[in-house]
Amino acid sequence: MPSGPDSTDGTTRRRLLAGLGAGVAATIGGCSGRIPGTGPAHIEAETFAESGELRWEYPPRDDADGIGYAAVEFDRVLSESAEPGSLRFTLNSTVGGLAASEPYRGYEADWFRFRVGPPAEYATRHTVRMWVRPPTWPGVRLRYDRRGGRSDLVVTAPDVHTDGTITFPLVLDSGGETPPDRVHCAFTVQASRPGALGKTVRVSDSGTLDLGSVVDRST
Repeated sequence: MPSGPDSTDGTTRRRLLAGLGAGVAATIGGCSGRIPGTGPAHIEAETFAESGELRWEYPPRDDADGIGYAAVEFDRVLSESAEPGSLRFTLNSTVGGLAASEPYRGYEADWFRFRVGPPAEYATRHTVRMWVRPPTWPGVRLRYDRRGGRSDLVVTAPDVHTDGTITFPLVLDSGGETPPDRVHCAFTVQASRPGALGKTVRVSDSGTLDLGSVVDRST
């Protein structure tokens, strides 16, 4: 039969192991439920193209709210009151909040990125400037990036960590010339649901916003 000191050592060892287990669980919970070294789960988006709007909902679902959505929307009113050849858009990233339902509640945006630009054939014949006015989110980053003959404006919010809707007003100025009849758009969003059973997801998609029916190109 074990002596009294051996029994005490066994109890202490069990308490130590239990404490280590609790410490590991707390660490994993603080990392949004992901084991260190693993990446986010990639999910699909469903694209909806309407008059003057390109919207991506993720993940695809039937008549239900998901994790969130992203959108690029043409602003007809502001564009008509602006200088000729100047187009106004709204970039919208919405994660969680009212846009989520079970089993997708609890997500917050980690970061997101939009890319917007006219077709390459248009950009080679016109001088195009694009900007976000004003940059409404702290730390927003803007840069031009050439890809496939196009020069896109890249708008990145690198440190969000909140749910709800974030919008940016974007301006495309063709210098008084005839505006493009379409713009190429893309987005990437990473979102996390914190906690021991949490999850981190990332979604990317792209599309073309047709402006032929909403923009006066008679300039």
